[in-house]
Amino acid sequence: MAEPDFSITYAGPRAEWASLTGSPLWARSIEDVVAAWCARGWQHTFGERVPTPYGLGPEVHGFTLPEGRMVLWVPSYGDIQGQEPVGHETVERVFWILWQAGVRAMLVGGNHGVCDPRGEGGVQPGDVVLPWSFRTHRHHRGLRGTEWANPWPQANLFLDDPFCPELAVGLRDLFQPWVERGAARRVWTAAELRAALVQVETITFETEFDILQHLATNETVTRLQPDRPPVVTLHGDAINPVLARFLGIHVGYYSLVCNYAAGLCPPERIHDTMTTYYREVYPEMVLAVEAEALETLELPAAETCRCETSLQRNPDEFSRAMSGWQEWSQRGD
Repeated sequence: MAEPDFSITYAGPRAEWASLTGSPLWARSIEDVVAAWCARGWQHTFGERVPTPYGLGPEVHGFTLPEGRMVLWVPSYGDIQGQEPVGHETVERVFWILWQAGVRAMLVGGNHGVCDPRGEGGVQPGDVVLPWSFRTHRHHRGLRGTEWANPWPQANLFLDDPFCPELAVGLRDLFQPWVERGAARRVWTAAELRAALVQVETITFETEFDILQHLATNETVTRLQPDRPPVVTLHGDAINPVLARFLGIHVGYYSLVCNYAAGLCPPERIHDTMTTYYREVYPEMVLAVEAEALETLELPAAETCRCETSLQRNPDEFSRAMSGWQEWSQRGD
């Protein structure tokens, strides 16, 4: 992995709001998405790949909304054709862009397969889920060479409520009318379901054994904590909630369930339901919901939201216990 080149400066637009949504829009080209949002009266002001210290980054699209709000859209989580999906270098490039652009809140939507021990009595394809937590992943790292490389020892970073509760309320309200129209079956919130995002560890689906491990864990935790909501896992993307929290970015994450996870139904059924939801059901709903969210939702209050209060500063002594602390302190970070 090449060393970052910090002679590169950010050359893209700035905005407090952004979307990184990927798979729910995979059935629409970048040009289609831009056209759909411009049809709402948005002005498309920028659309180029942006250089970063970690290599040439993804396309960044800037919009000015009719009332003047600036928003960014980075297609497909920042993935680049021919490179590892949501790999560490991709994550570094995307989050460096978000940091330099001044983003304070972002939407991330993903299509997932569900592992729910309750079977068809629980979460099903067609459901919208506002996740409760996530499983950490090897790509959930910081920004090498910056003050955002690692919170420790300067601070403790807590991951309770890793997805912004206030944005989740707004997303719930925006998705509900689509349930009434029949585009989604129901909306699950963290108050009624403890759904955890699980980012795949390889370049394709999990094995049946992988899913059986999660099935056993979900069923066991649900049985051991009968007074709390059941636990399920959602398998697909989980776009570095650690770094988002470290940067103080409010994350409105939503999952659109497309299929039962591997081994819980025949592979042919997984393929068929995925294709149907990806192409025919979700894109129209997502384009409308995200646009309305970016137009109407407000930034949560910094002093009360865990997205900004969960980073707790440590005593200076913790840093002085580390080799190299004098050199580090002279960096001005």
